[in-house]
Amino acid sequence: MRISKYLLAGWIALLVSGPLSVTGEEEAHTPYAGSKAFQQMKQLAGDWTGTVDMGRGTQSVKASYRVSSAGSILVETIFEGTPNEMVTIYHDDKNQQLSLTHYCGINNRPTMVLIGDKGNTLEFDLAQDAPIDVAHEPHMHALTVTFSGKNEMQQRWTQFAQGEKKKVVVITYKRFP
Repeated sequence: MRISKYLLAGWIALLVSGPLSVTGEEEAHTPYAGSKAFQQMKQLAGDWTGTVDMGRGTQSVKASYRVSSAGSILVETIFEGTPNEMVTIYHDDKNQQLSLTHYCGINNRPTMVLIGDKGNTLEFDLAQDAPIDVAHEPHMHALTVTFSGKNEMQQRWTQFAQGEKKKVVVITYKRFP
């Protein structure tokens, strides 16, 4: 097969020019500020260690928080480096209300919305349009995050099964340098 010298020159020019956006120009993204509650959550960026008792005694847990997508999301990875690793994405919805999607180890992804902001405590509950069969599917239904200073926090995850509250898992975290 013979390649035209013009086609070859075009490919070389494209490769040399580097990656382009869809419009052919690099786009500058203005960092996203977001709601007050989202700003509070973004301050968690970094690495954390904690303790949790899930019915088998106290165990250690690692977590990390990373701001991504031009500042518009916070990615939380908990039980980091274990078979139980899970990811939660915090973001403002179209009305600038803090929301989250939790990619759970029980193979579902409940979405929650902020229902309470009491200064150092944020309360989330299952969204009306969450892709969960509440009556039959076990799922995380609520989350409360309590900030105890810049380098300490507690999370209370409430799990439901058969439409009822089953258990509350409390994770106490400290940030490490």
